[in-house]
Amino acid sequence: MNHPLIVIGVGPDGRLARPIPAEATVIAGGRRHLEAHAPRHAATIAIGGDLDAAVAAIEAAPGPVAVLASGDPGWFGILRRLAAVGRPLTIHPAASSVSGAFARIGLSWEDAQVVSAHGRDPRPAIATALCGPKVAVLTDARTTPAVIARALVAAGSGPRDVVVAGRLGHPDETLDRCGLAEAAGRDFPEPNVMLVLDPAADARQGPTLLAHSRGAAAGWGRPVDEFAHRDGQITKPAVRAAALAALGPGPGRLLWDVGCGSGSVAVEAARLGAGVVAVDADGDQLDRARANAVAHGVRIGLVHGRAPDALAALPDPDAVFIGGGGAGLESVIDAAAARCGDRIVIALATLERCPEAVRRLETHGWKAAAQLLEVADLVPLGDGHRLAPRNPVLLVQGERP
Repeated sequence: MNHPLIVIGVGPDGRLARPIPAEATVIAGGRRHLEAHAPRHAATIAIGGDLDAAVAAIEAAPGPVAVLASGDPGWFGILRRLAAVGRPLTIHPAASSVSGAFARIGLSWEDAQVVSAHGRDPRPAIATALCGPKVAVLTDARTTPAVIARALVAAGSGPRDVVVAGRLGHPDETLDRCGLAEAAGRDFPEPNVMLVLDPAADARQGPTLLAHSRGAAAGWGRPVDEFAHRDGQITKPAVRAAALAALGPGPGRLLWDVGCGSGSVAVEAARLGAGVVAVDADGDQLDRARANAVAHGVRIGLVHGRAPDALAALPDPDAVFIGGGGAGLESVIDAAAARCGDRIVIALATLERCPEAVRRLETHGWKAAAQLLEVADLVPLGDGHRLAPRNPVLLVQGERP
């Protein structure tokens, strides 16, 4: 007989979604759930750091097994692993820790973004918290709220309110509210959920029709006149569109825009859902990037400093855009190649810098290529039209093998 698995959620109040069935011969769960709910003499399987071993023990257990899991087991939970065991499944979900955290502060959360840093690469959590106005982060003992907060401060995040709901459902439950800088230097009770909220975010107008929706960017490669810039110092739409296609911005991806200038690439990447850190040594240009982000309704990190030194404290990126080929180009490429996840794009105005940029990427073991982008505008000429060429741009694209 193929005995069933009865998966029972444990809500933020510590209560089971249903009583443990009498026919369960084994009870599995985290130690705190077993201590709170398993009968004293019951056979148990502790689910801890070695998840593979615990799942194997559940699969081998005789008779029906009750599995106690935090919140909704199908939501960032153990259900995906248990579904592969091959036993019949019965699921009894409870409220999630995220819904419990928002409930504690009386805030609706259908428009929130939720990301897990629990046992995962923290970059998606950092990227989402950098660009989102209402973000919940599932943390663990390694990627704590302080780790997330420090990364956001280093990335030049704007002001954020932080709420950390610790040990939900326990007698010693805590609810801590502070700013990013304070959160970066604090320890919080575990387990916890971190809420990162933008105090300046505009209130939604009308009902939210699609949960977790941030809206879609209305096109990309936007016209130059949609951005404040200085004397035409801005990545032109065709080049910007090609660079964005190569960078692959999207939700959960973290980008650096090094030498951001007016921030047009940073802003467009953020409009596509990415978390972006814009870096520039020119404070006036950084102010323009900030103004452009506000005008386009997105949030970006802003770091005033000269690369590569200004990059040292930043969280590691998935992709990097380097605008221009200044005197320190090779050292900037070195820093990017050492820490970037998968893609580097470099825009160059002079032919001489292109081969050296390709070689530098290849020195680090990256696959590199370059292309010349030429754009000509159709303009009137007498009773016809002519093509008016714009300055060509060389785009170097690097990809980690």
